[in-house]
Amino acid sequence: MNKIVFLTGATGLVGGNLIPRILKDDSITRLILLVRGDTDKETTERVYEVINKLSPEMDHSQIENRIQVVRGDITLDRLGIPESIYNRLASEVTHVIHSAATVQFQLPLECARLVNYTGTRNIMIFAQHAQQNGGLKGVAYISTAYVSGDRAGRILENELACDQHFANTYEQTKFESEKLVWQLMSELPLTIFRPSIIVGDSKTGRTTAFNVLYPPLKLISHKMVRILPGSRYTPLDIVPVDFVANAINSIFLKNNEGIGKIYHLTAGDENSTTVGEVVDLAMAYIDITKIAGNLQPIRFIVPEEYHSAIQSLCGHEKRVWQAIETYAPYLCVNRTFDNANTCSALRNTGITIPDFKNYYQTILQYCIQTDWGKRLKLAA
Repeated sequence: MNKIVFLTGATGLVGGNLIPRILKDDSITRLILLVRGDTDKETTERVYEVINKLSPEMDHSQIENRIQVVRGDITLDRLGIPESIYNRLASEVTHVIHSAATVQFQLPLECARLVNYTGTRNIMIFAQHAQQNGGLKGVAYISTAYVSGDRAGRILENELACDQHFANTYEQTKFESEKLVWQLMSELPLTIFRPSIIVGDSKTGRTTAFNVLYPPLKLISHKMVRILPGSRYTPLDIVPVDFVANAINSIFLKNNEGIGKIYHLTAGDENSTTVGEVVDLAMAYIDITKIAGNLQPIRFIVPEEYHSAIQSLCGHEKRVWQAIETYAPYLCVNRTFDNANTCSALRNTGITIPDFKNYYQTILQYCIQTDWGKRLKLAA
């Protein structure tokens, strides 16, 4: 069957990495990419800019006839697309992958809801329209493992609402969005994917999103952080984006058994690391590269003590400490993510979950080469 995949978030890290994998998987599948922008020219340029950064080896002439870039906005009714085009797309698409989201932790709640909840609702309405008027075969929603909020212990793939509280508006609105998707599981051919902390490609280090894990490591490498809130023994679940993209492509577009299931795209028990190990490995690599001189050991303190210490600071130092405090929930909650569905689905595919120790140098090398993304922005 010829697949026509409608993808949101094409200029983001996960969506941008899905594009080459889907196109390389066969020579027939076509992509329809919904992208924000003021003009059609701008939206197309944004797509190819991301492809150049993440997959510079791709020959544009070989893929241009298989990519259709549509200017739109998930937060708007009918996705901001003219009705005639909206209806035509709904009659053509066979698969929908909703990857677009805001991942900012500190957005006001209503701003985060507009993108994450309203955007998801609008994509689900489009999927329902496609099911009624076309040949829709599957809908993939890219959620996050951190819909678990502040829950500790072992988090199962089939769990969602467990009286958890949320550390930020990102977690809360992704939970609300996934809850909406759950309500549609009996109506639409849905598959939910929950990645944990995503970093760059394990083989190249390439990324377009220097967030979550990157800011604390950058501040450590610049000798601006000596104390962290939390415990060095806290489990930390990190996955490279190539694993995430390969898993979604394999499970959703190749495996017909994924409908109605939820997949933790996580390192799991065997491949999770700890906060202390990540810090130690990063500091050892930075020491070897001599980019920062000798780094002082990092000390961990309980979040309450860290918060109290902030009150006595001022200026730039206070802003740095406050920035680090936003990551405290990920440095002190003892949890692991069960990934039995994922491991089962990927068995015999050759797609494996790499150990952080085996690729962290590649990730950090890319950070240093790009000055933590600064050179990428200048090049753009």
